Amino acid sequence: MNITIKNTEPCEAEALVKIQKAAFMPLYEKYHDAGSPALRGADELLSRMTPDYRVFTILCDGEMVGGIFYRLHGKYTPDKFLGEGEYYLCRVWIDPQHQSKGIAAAAILLCEREFPDARCFFVDFPIDMEKNKRCYQKVGFCDTGERRPGGQDLTLALYKKEVMHDQTQFPALPIIYPVKADDLSTCLHVIHQSFATVAKQFGLTRENCPKHTSFLPLSYLETQFDWGWHMFGLFAGKALIGYVSLSQEGDTYSLHNLAVLPEYRHRGFGKQLLDHAKAHAKDLGGSVIKIGIIDESTVLKAWYAANGFVHTGSHKFEHLPFTTGYMEYNLRKENPS
Repeated sequence: MNITIKNTEPCEAEALVKIQKAAFMPLYEKYHDAGSPALRGADELLSRMTPDYRVFTILCDGEMVGGIFYRLHGKYTPDKFLGEGEYYLCRVWIDPQHQSKGIAAAAILLCEREFPDARCFFVDFPIDMEKNKRCYQKVGFCDTGERRPGGQDLTLALYKKEVMHDQTQFPALPIIYPVKADDLSTCLHVIHQSFATVAKQFGLTRENCPKHTSFLPLSYLETQFDWGWHMFGLFAGKALIGYVSLSQEGDTYSLHNLAVLPEYRHRGFGKQLLDHAKAHAKDLGGSVIKIGIIDESTVLKAWYAANGFVHTGSHKFEHLPFTTGYMEYNLRKENPS
């Protein structure tokens, strides 16, 4: 039995809700809770596909068998807000035909790997649901002793799991969202950390190359945001681990500051950002994406070439200690990538 998870796609909402109704109907028939997931539709699940939540589809041997979603921001009880590194497991549901096989427990552990900044997780459930309690205890949750009403004749028990990030495990399913103004300082940190390795490799300093991306001031990002640049962040839980932006002139787009934190490199996340930028520009009617790189960076040049970009020329500017190389990606024909 192979249990896996994937980021839920909007097209899966109806199928997941059908499973959810079947999974929660016995609980609804017992408590008649007006807020029961058994009464929720696909619109409720679709509304969770935002930066404030993470929604995952659970698969058993490749077959959809359930879902799970977490709250990243906001309240986890009526009077308590999630803080830094805190997550709330809102709901997990498994097809009744696949219950009592350890699938939910396995899925929870897989999901937790997707939150590298996590310090603790919260979950609540009806106090008399022994099966739920065993599942959550199995994966490390402990009773906080806190109880609260959850509806007519329904009492919820709050459990908590404290965690330490395993430096040998990395998220496999980070997700891309448009950047908000409040994210810009964190984006700048990611850019600086990412391009610092380039500056070191080519001996770039504030003295010999003050405008290199590794020294970019926050005001530049703020101006680009105000200009309406298309800016995207790659998130693992609440942690921003990658960034890319696009500027537009007619049907020509320019790619800027593609960055992944050094500790998350070589896991396909740079390609994920690049593919997202390609798709976004194409959806907006773009014909080409252009980029400028350090021409002496043969590894980077080869990476862009492997992703469909073509080298179109180079130029040596007197004020720069390297040669600027230019590459393009044609959005109007199939490119190998």
